[in-house]
Amino acid sequence: MMNYRIRLTLEPNPGGVFTVTSPDVPGLVTEGATAAEIQANVEDALQALFEAWTELGKTLPPALRPLAIDHAQTIEMLVTAA
Repeated sequence: MMNYRIRLTLEPNPGGVFTVTSPDVPGLVTEGATAAEIQANVEDALQALFEAWTELGKTLPPALRPLAIDHAQTIEMLVTAA
């Protein structure tokens, strides 16, 4: 199991449910009402996408590929400064 940092877009819907997509992961679409529910549903959706991509022989989106250590990388990081 790997940890990934991806951007999520939450679109509010009636009833307090959010539709969740990601600009980093094409095809990721799920929903949830709470942060915990959204996280669990995103993890389930990613697992299904991994399985589909493997079956179809597709390469992973860049955000889900392991980092190569032989050249410069660009990452997003949340930092705090005074």
